[in-house]
Amino acid sequence: MPSWMAELAASHPFGAGDRRGTANLVDAAARARAASTIATGESISLARPLRGNDYNSTPEHPGFDHEIWYVPTDDGMGWGQDHLVLNCHGLLNTHIDGLNHVAVNDTFYGGRPVDQVEDHGSVDVVARDGLLARAVYVDIPTLRGGGWAQRPVTGEDIDAALASAAVSFESGDALVLDMGRDRFETASGHPLGGPESDTDAGGGLSSEGARWVAEHGVSMLVWDMLDSCNAKLMHASAHVLTWAIGLLLVDNCDFSALRAAVGPGSCIAGALVVAPIVVEGANGVNVNPLILR
Repeated sequence: MPSWMAELAASHPFGAGDRRGTANLVDAAARARAASTIATGESISLARPLRGNDYNSTPEHPGFDHEIWYVPTDDGMGWGQDHLVLNCHGLLNTHIDGLNHVAVNDTFYGGRPVDQVEDHGSVDVVARDGLLARAVYVDIPTLRGGGWAQRPVTGEDIDAALASAAVSFESGDALVLDMGRDRFETASGHPLGGPESDTDAGGGLSSEGARWVAEHGVSMLVWDMLDSCNAKLMHASAHVLTWAIGLLLVDNCDFSALRAAVGPGSCIAGALVVAPIVVEGANGVNVNPLILR
């Protein structure tokens, strides 16, 4: 782990005992800035359709299972019923990570031991209010002139993308980071593979890119997680920031609809709305992130 990241974690940037992490950056000014970007009310989803058979699925813990049935009653009415099983983590389905998802040296964010589950900083801590932030869209493939990020994204890449669009990032904004994962999967004919697979796209967020995120007050990193094949390698340091500063990650987004709406290049995409369901103790839940324009 880079020494700067360990030092950042030890500094407790949001105070000892904090459970909200970078959600603290979404203050009234950040929400007002987000609301000011809405002009037409057009809504664009960043979610992928829910699917099963993720790399981490097992018969005992399927990644996704949905059963529906119908129950008639004697009074002539009837009720459709659903039973839904979700493993929100993995590479297929769009989800937000709780701050009790990534551990280093048997501790979660804030130094909480992993065996003390009653106070871990679960998703339900931020779910009750939801999250609203200005969406700063960074289009790495257009910046580099390729289909997808074939090498890790650096802080210099992010700065160059913002400069090309004359966009300033402000503390509390959401960094909507498009690495072109949908294009990679279309070109390769298969979804991104699991850890230690041979289907790595080559991208990722470099240590320098992670440092940019930490130093610029990113409230949420909303991305397609192109580097997730190598999520345990140190160059894939976004997840380590969840442990270090409580960075909120919205993983496995699909940017094809947003890209079609805003065109190529980085921009202020609109207001990002993330409203997780309240599941007490959950270390993540599936979400449908929306961009309002």
